[in-house]
Amino acid sequence: MTRSNDYDAMRSLTASCTLPAMFMDLDAFDRNAEKFIGIARDANKSIRIASKSLRVPSLLRRFQELAGEVSQGVMCYSVAEAAFLADEGFDDLLVAYPHIQPQDVRIAVELTKQGKTIALMIDCVEHVELLASLSGNGDAKLRVCIDVDASLKKFGQHLGAQRSPLRDIDGLRVLLEKANQTPQVTVVGAMTYEAQVAGLADRVPGQAIKNAIVGRIKDSSMRWLESYRGEIRAAFADAGISMTVFNGGGSGSFAQTAADQSLTEVTVGSGLLQSHLFDHFAANQCEPALFFALPITRIPEAGIVTCHSGGFIASGAPGSDRQPIVHQPAGIGVDPREGFGEVQTPLRVNTSLHSRLHIGDPIFFRPAKAGEIAERFCEYHLIRGDTIVEQAKTYRGLGHCFY
Repeated sequence: MTRSNDYDAMRSLTASCTLPAMFMDLDAFDRNAEKFIGIARDANKSIRIASKSLRVPSLLRRFQELAGEVSQGVMCYSVAEAAFLADEGFDDLLVAYPHIQPQDVRIAVELTKQGKTIALMIDCVEHVELLASLSGNGDAKLRVCIDVDASLKKFGQHLGAQRSPLRDIDGLRVLLEKANQTPQVTVVGAMTYEAQVAGLADRVPGQAIKNAIVGRIKDSSMRWLESYRGEIRAAFADAGISMTVFNGGGSGSFAQTAADQSLTEVTVGSGLLQSHLFDHFAANQCEPALFFALPITRIPEAGIVTCHSGGFIASGAPGSDRQPIVHQPAGIGVDPREGFGEVQTPLRVNTSLHSRLHIGDPIFFRPAKAGEIAERFCEYHLIRGDTIVEQAKTYRGLGHCFY
């Protein structure tokens, strides 16, 4: 086990590395994976791994090997990425977001002709019509999955992500009928992502009232979804369509979602690496596995050290929670006047620690989100114990950028 809370042990890892650099604790990754795999196995569910949360093919493969028969396939974020993963030997590729540009549809058609199992996401009649018009003569029927909105409507508010416009069973029936009448596509199932459960922290220090409200939203959402997903299944059955895919959830709601009897599979991604946004989830059982190190390049005054690089800010509504956090050594905080900068990041240092830090020393951080930071590095240094045992190429390191 890597002594990730021991600064001297972690610092020794950087001796042969050029900083900035990414580090991933294989032991922690494996333990996190086993937690999800155990939950899925007990609930008789499959796991679909979200590629966007890793963006490292060897780690996607590692999880699938650990999961064995529990592994269902990959949830991709673009068609071009799905084609790349197909070339890497992956199959059962569910593209989780609608893609209606001609080149994307041509790629999906070609993969289908090659015998790859790929499904595109739809959520409206217009998607069906566009896919039909772009897919050629229909000699390779495109598999499609329907994204049904899983947000909660309470007190006139939309609680969840603004994803699918498909927000009632009547609308689903209309779309199923349209798809059934379109020879270029075949519906294989549905996706229901409960962002208001999987993406909201409910154990944030100092926010007791908000935590209680979020907890009630989550409980209410899961009770409603259990019934709603049953209605979705019934709508598919009435349309004569077998659901080979019924996907839900994410790392932040994994256990609750896995308990839903209507689903066939649950998604997991960020929880394998435990980026820090997941630290304050009541359901969290995982441990940090992903870190990056920046070198101290300046000491402008007592109580301040300045690191090179650092501007790895996560997407979402701008806020301090989207910034990385300092992991090691303890006693360091971000300078709020500058934050994490593109080319430098000043840090405030406790007086007792200042004399121990020198130019060239590394500071270790954890990113807010897991996958996005992979776009900024060519490789991850995989560590076991106190040793780097392998370098794993990211998409970027393999020469790809899918956006």
